[in-house]
Amino acid sequence: MAVKNQGLANYVHTGGFNRLAGRPSAPGSWHPERYSRWWKSAIILVGTVFLAIGLFFVFF
Repeated sequence: MAVKNQGLANYVHTGGFNRLAGRPSAPGSWHPERYSRWWKSAIILVGTVFLAIGLFFVFF
């Protein structure tokens, strides 16, 4: 007896649905986020303050 949805099963196991969903399907290609949202916000804040101080000295 043949499996009725063999084509669907092959597609699921090849990672096709993952690619359609935008998720990488290759082993080891999924990298966790290196920096948390807090660190990104802190770096942006420090950069903005640095630029603001520089612009203050340029104009005043």
